[in-house]
Amino acid sequence: MLSVVIVTYNARKAVHKCLLSLKKSLDIFEKKTGEKWETIVIDNASIEPVAREIAQKYPWVRLIKNDVNTGFAAANNQGMKMASGEWLLLLNPDAFVFPETLSEMHRFMKTRKEADMAGCQLVYPDGTIQQSWGFFPTLLRIVLFMSFIDNLPVIRKHADAIHVRDLSRYRHTQETDWVTGAFIWLKSQVFEKTGGLDEKYFMYGEEMEWMYRAKKAGFKIFYTPVTKCIHLKGASIQSLVKAFTSEVKGYLYWFDKHNAPWERMVLPWILMAGGGFKALAWSIAGRREMAEANAAITKEILRTVFQK
Repeated sequence: MLSVVIVTYNARKAVHKCLLSLKKSLDIFEKKTGEKWETIVIDNASIEPVAREIAQKYPWVRLIKNDVNTGFAAANNQGMKMASGEWLLLLNPDAFVFPETLSEMHRFMKTRKEADMAGCQLVYPDGTIQQSWGFFPTLLRIVLFMSFIDNLPVIRKHADAIHVRDLSRYRHTQETDWVTGAFIWLKSQVFEKTGGLDEKYFMYGEEMEWMYRAKKAGFKIFYTPVTKCIHLKGASIQSLVKAFTSEVKGYLYWFDKHNAPWERMVLPWILMAGGGFKALAWSIAGRREMAEANAAITKEILRTVFQK
């Protein structure tokens, strides 16, 4: 059985399209595999009337409406605890599967038996490949990320960066450290053994940290292009500043949880310097919104780390 978990927050238009495409793919999945399925939607206290509309239009959905926005991690854990399937799929509301996506992903997981968690190839609506996997953060990788070095033509083709930039590396199935939370297919025992996503994360970095613990527990994570899913990327994002500062806070929390004391001392300086450098670079390039979002990183570090 496959249990699909979708967490939505003020993504009214996207989640309707998500559910319509999902139902087509689920019907094909059941026909080809002979397995049953269920869909669990957690509405995380949306202001929009999306929960009422889902209840009216999609009777096959098991809908839970939270009174408060508990965050991506907590809401996904909530859905996975309710799930009955041997297979779990965490799907963003702005991710639209193709008719064959679920059956092809099921075939991949059954064939590649060592795979415990996996992400498919994510594409933009125009069909171009989207960056969606990478390697766990280290001080060096964060330096490369905050200085644009991991995006230089030769380096991005070979560097094991936090976010793999070179799209040619998205053409082959491979084991990796993490895949993005927009589409995560996993065996239910991964959730049972790891306890799921760390609920101290509210937004950004939670899937990466979860997969770090999963790998330490002996599970393997794969990226595969055998099937695809359209991802709008950011249907619920209303502020680049919030997105960038949330990612930075995720790194700080990661290092507090998993890294040595000396690394925790160095990290804020790297993030603060990197935020200032990127803000200046984007300002020179005339990208005001990007400049302001990166400048906010430095302000966030000063506020949360150095003014304690």
